[in-house]
Formats: sequence, C-alpha cells, structure tokens
Amino acid sequence: MVKIILYVVSLVVLVTVSVWLADEPGRMTLEWLGYRIETSVAMLFVLVAGLLVIGTFLVRVWSTLVGAGRAYRDARKDKRTDRGLKSLAAGYAAVHGGDATAAQKGTREAKSTFPDHAVVRLLEQQTARILGDMKTASADARELLADSTTELAALRDLTEVAKASGDLEGALVHAVRALDRKASPRWALTNVLDLQTALGKWEALVTTLERKDVPSIVSVADQAKLKAEACVRAATIYLADHDPTAAAKWARKAITAEPTRADASAILARAIAADGKAKKASAELEKAWAANPHPSLLSAYLQLAPGEATLARAGRIEKLVAGNPDHPESRLAQGESALSAELWGQARSRLEPLLDKGIAASTRSKAAALMAQVEIGESGDTKAATQCLVIALEGRSSNKDLPVPTSLAGLLSQLG
Repeated sequence: MVKIILYVVSLVVLVTVSVWLADEPGRMTLEWLGYRIETSVAMLFVLVAGLLVIGTFLVRVWSTLVGAGRAYRDARKDKRTDRGLKSLAAGYAAVHGGDATAAQKGTREAKSTFPDHAVVRLLEQQTARILGDMKTASADARELLADSTTELAALRDLTEVAKASGDLEGALVHAVRALDRKASPRWALTNVLDLQTALGKWEALVTTLERKDVPSIVSVADQAKLKAEACVRAATIYLADHDPTAAAKWARKAITAEPTRADASAILARAIAADGKAKKASAELEKAWAANPHPSLLSAYLQLAPGEATLARAGRIEKLVAGNPDHPESRLAQGESALSAELWGQARSRLEPLLDKGIAASTRSKAAALMAQVEIGESGDTKAATQCLVIALEGRSSNKDLPVPTSLAGLLSQLG
C-alpha cells in the first residue's frame, strides 16, 4: 500500500514538473572555450539525465571488469593454495610412512606455496629426521621452539633425537619442558618416567609419580609400588653417602607408599642406628618383622650389635621373631642363631618343619643347608647331612644382580 502511494505521489510530481516546464520553457545560455550554447531548460534536464544514464552504465562496466579480474586472481590463489595443501598432506603422509623421497618432494612443493609458514618448517624438520640428518633435524627443531604452535612437536622430535644419540640427559630436559606445559601430552609423561628411571633420578621420579595424570598410564597399585621402589633406591643412596637423615626421610616415604616394604624398614632402622639410636632401630625392626619377616630385616637387626656372643645373639633373635614366631623366615633365623650357638636340639626343632615338600623351594633349600650342619655338628651323621645337601642344591636359586632398568616398565617387571 505504501509503495502504491509513493508511486502515485512520484507520478503526480513528475507530471506537474513536466507541465510547468512546458508552460515555462525558459532559456539557458552556456559559454565555454569560445563556444556558445543556447537551449531550453527542459532540454538541459534531458541532457543531464542522459549523462547520468551513460555514467551509471560506464561505472557498472568498470565494476564488472574489476570484479572479473579479482575473481581470476582469487581463483588462481585458491588453486595454488589447494596445491600447497595437497603437497603438505603428501609430505606428512610420507614422513609417517618413512618415505624420504616423497617427503622431500612434498616439502619442496609446499615450501613454494607457503615459504615461511610454521607448518612447512615443521615438515622440513621431520623430513630431515627420517633422512637421518640429525644435525639439521635438531637445528630446525630448536628454531621451531620459539613458535607456540610448533613447540610441542619440536620438543618431541628433540627428545627422540637425543634418545637416539644416547643423550638421555638432554632428552629428559626436552621431555620435562613438554610436561610442564599446561596441556601436557601423554608422550611427555611416558618419556619423563622412563628417562628418570634409566638415569636413576629416583627423587625426581617420585615427584613425577605423584602427578594426577600418572594413573592414565600406570595403575594405582603399580603407582604405589613404583613410588616405594624409587624411595627405597633414593634412601639406599643417601645411606651409602652417610646421610642418615635423608635416608630415613626417603625410607619413611617408601613405607607410607607400601607399608609392608621390608627393605625400606631395614634402611630406616640402619639410618636410625647411624644417628646413635640403636634401641629405637631395634623396635622399628621388631615391628616390621611382625608385619612381614624378611632377610633384610634380620641383616639390619644383626648389624645393631656386631661382634656379640653367639648365645646373646640367639636370645636377641628370639626377641626379633616374637611377633611372628612360626613364619618360615622366623624359623630360619632362629635355626641359624641356634646353630651358631651349637644349640643343636633347638636348631633342629626350628628347621625340620621347613624341609617338607610343601615349603617354598628357596626356603626349603636354606633350611636343608643349615640342617646339614646340624647333622654334622650334633652327631657327625654324614649320610643325613648329604641328603640335606641334595635338597639344598635342588632348591638353590640364582642371586644374580638385576640389570639396571632402562624404563618404568622394566623397573615394574623387576618388582614382579
């Protein structure tokens, strides 16, 4: 309705103006560069309208030509970009497939399209790596560290290159840097754990194992077991370096992680004893023995009183095993101390039950070796002693030192 009204009003105005111009034609005179032009006002309006129409037409033609040129340039640019993206895709596919020749070709073509783009520089770096040019690969990766979009990829490659060259310390530095990022990747955590294990950085390993994301690659039970092992190894080093305070600290951490860890209790007792608190160390070992009898506890307990008389030692062993007297390790400890004191009957009564076939082979073997000495010492019965030695040899196990673990998985396999 509004459009109709506007149309009618416009028509009325146009007709009115036309009639007025017809009634009052008027005259216009134009002098320019020596020329004189005389015409009516109406003709002037027609001329101006014609010029406007021609001008509008020329503007439209020019816009069309400019648009066509721009469209052509855009089409060429899009085609070139598409070719560059395909080259990038082919280059990365070749890198992952290990095809060095195709990777070089893809890199060359992508670089001609995107000469300074970070993703092309990353492709160059990875191509150098699969070509075996580690020097160039490392140099390129270090340049990529400055760009946040390529930093993680560069750190990963630097970690792998360093590992391949045997530079575990350098690899750890790069992996830790990646792990310290807000969105730390899984590969960084795995590498840090493995490298800290291989380098024997036990304190740092404990700190890493306490991260909230560790259960994503290690079960909670194994996490506690590994933490206890790392603490024990750290405590052992401090004890060897005559630092009982630090040794006790790390031994307690191990016991917190795994309360029945006997070797941790033994180290703790040795550290306490080194501070001149033998009585407290004895109590610690007796408490640990009641929970989990172990040869390491016995060894630490005996070292609290070096050079003591055999009868006194036998009496002290009775105190140690009082909390768990019928455990096989308790019987072995009592039997050995009684044997040293030549208490043949007591030694026999403690060792004989351990000769049954249902007893663990290693325990049975130790008991049989001790019984052989009892047979010789008490009655000189060489035949019975020989039979005991046969049993001892059958159950003898190798005590070779375990190899140094090169990864967290290797350490875990040693723990069983």
